[in-house]
Amino acid sequence: MNKRPLLALLIVGGLAFPAHAQFWDRLINPDIQVTLTHPPALGIKVQRVAFAPVSTPAAEDLVSACIADLTGTGEIEVLDRGNIEKVLGEQKFTNSGLVDEKSAVELGKLLGSSVLLFVKVQRSDVKHIPLRSTEPSWTDKKGGYHPAVTTFTSKTQVEFNGSVQAVDLATGRIYSQQRIAVSPSKEVSSDQGMPEYPSETEVRELAVGMARTQVHQMLCAWTEQRKLIFYDDKDYGMKAAYKRLQLNDARGALGLSLEALAAAKADPKAAVKYVGRTNYNVGMCHFILGDYAAALPFLKAARETDPSHKIFAGAEAECLRGIQLAAEMNKVDARSAKVEVEAPKAQAAAAAKEPAPAPKGGESVEDRLKKLEALKKKGLLSPQEYKAKRAEIMKDL
Repeated sequence: MNKRPLLALLIVGGLAFPAHAQFWDRLINPDIQVTLTHPPALGIKVQRVAFAPVSTPAAEDLVSACIADLTGTGEIEVLDRGNIEKVLGEQKFTNSGLVDEKSAVELGKLLGSSVLLFVKVQRSDVKHIPLRSTEPSWTDKKGGYHPAVTTFTSKTQVEFNGSVQAVDLATGRIYSQQRIAVSPSKEVSSDQGMPEYPSETEVRELAVGMARTQVHQMLCAWTEQRKLIFYDDKDYGMKAAYKRLQLNDARGALGLSLEALAAAKADPKAAVKYVGRTNYNVGMCHFILGDYAAALPFLKAARETDPSHKIFAGAEAECLRGIQLAAEMNKVDARSAKVEVEAPKAQAAAAAKEPAPAPKGGESVEDRLKKLEALKKKGLLSPQEYKAKRAEIMKDL
């Protein structure tokens, strides 16, 4: 929350106040940050993920970056890639992403309840783009001649296209493929001839980082910061409310903003703009606290004082967006809870379709216990899963 420098007022001093009131509002009032929380694009909360083997260096770079990112958040458990590749190889599964629901449930029995990700990169191409622009010569008011200037620019750009296919191993559900497309670039300019092109490695790293962010947003809830303003007029105590915000006391600012609104409404001489601003400030305090539903009525009331006010209208639109995102997050919670209920049913249905146990001479209980123990040592089964599966095997004795 930074106060804009007064110097900026001098730069635009020639503007007429009535015609540019909202421009001045943005210029002289402090910025505040409000947060919007986005649900994961996958539509469910993911607790464990496994990455299928990849076939290209670019895909390997992306998967490695994703693992480092997800591990760093502490929100999602990432299964060991070496063990995943071994299990997939033993079960003769491919990394094509073409896994049917039955196969997915079978994998889930081996890997536990997790989401298996098939990452592909179809394109990771570097372009070197030479650019050139010329400013014509000109003569200043004193008759001084300024020759034409040619600027040479060397631009390095990466076209990075890929996709991520997610399979829920708990239920066998196969999600639609998520497309990844980024094209970052770096450039260097000079008026002394064409400069060297920026490093391809650096631009590739930018591309992988941007692609990693898209995968993160697919699997995790993420936040977006939006910049709005807060009115800090001396009138009706609005400045005191802003000082509370500077101290990170949003609730204290809310209390003072409510007092400011009540004072403005009670003052018969109060200008309409102050009723709008005090309503707006109350809405902003609720917004900062993440209570979009409480913020909306005050932001609407502010806009009603001046329907053409772009600052009020913009804040109301951001609040409505926050309400929509919160509703989507609630749907994610509901779907995730449903998945937890459906997972045991899907596994039970898959087990019911399995052929009867092999007759005498087939795989023994002892062999099955050895395999189970091996999966536990590889870290592919939690202690609870190991205990439950061991109890199932022991029933056949």
